[in-house]
Amino acid sequence: MKRLAVLLFAAAAAAQTPGPPQVLRIIRQTLKPGTMAEQEKLASTAARALARTKYPANFLALSSMSGEPETWIVESHDSFASVEAAATFVENTPAVKWWLGQYEAQSGASITQIRRLLAIYRPDLSYRGDQLANDLPKMRYVSVVMVRLLPARDLDFAEAVRLVKGAYEKSGSDQPLVVYQLVSGAPGPSYLFFSPMVSLKTMDDSPARGKAMREALGEEAAAKTLKTSAEVTAASESFLFALNPRLSYVSKDFTAVDPDFWTPKPPKPPAAVPAPAPAAPKP
Repeated sequence: MKRLAVLLFAAAAAAQTPGPPQVLRIIRQTLKPGTMAEQEKLASTAARALARTKYPANFLALSSMSGEPETWIVESHDSFASVEAAATFVENTPAVKWWLGQYEAQSGASITQIRRLLAIYRPDLSYRGDQLANDLPKMRYVSVVMVRLLPARDLDFAEAVRLVKGAYEKSGSDQPLVVYQLVSGAPGPSYLFFSPMVSLKTMDDSPARGKAMREALGEEAAAKTLKTSAEVTAASESFLFALNPRLSYVSKDFTAVDPDFWTPKPPKPPAAVPAPAPAAPKP
């Protein structure tokens, strides 16, 4: 459980590199209904504690807007050695270990399931990954699709995704699509597709983008892509998340893009209600 606490809050928002991070470590927390507010309060306290100790990675939290109440913590690294270094920092910093121990002790009753995932970036399958890295501070939502493949169908799946990527490029889509391949923590070969959004209006525009992509592919290639996808896919899940600044710890440069969002001020306490004036004495 000690290692779990390390993973939970070691989530990097955006590496200060030209493109997406090479390695992701993801913690999926499924929460009991009705516990989201209390869980967020506990998590934000621990996140601020990590910020004070200058934890060597930034982190973002994603809060679910559909399906079961979930929080995803996504950690970015240049390598797996960096993942190890982050865990070592926590083990060697008593203040961090204490705060994470407090968080774990108080939040265990709110969490029904935790999944830990490791994934590697697939630039060959991604579209405008550099744009995502640059624009992430302005993003407010992210759509995530998790696809699990049938055994030994990776190459067929990759070919279909490359066709889709080509359609994105040919149609001039302005919507980034960043793909990671899960290498641990998921059953069978699996992939994650991240589509960040500044506004949910992006979802209103998806039919038009889909039409443009089909036209770019051509009817024959589009039909082939759909057929291949159906043949190689064992299961898929779709998620819609909102970025949660209260649980996130990002760099000063990241924050400077929109400080009002990334460093929200605590709500003001309600104004005190004046006591009623004493009744006038009866004559």
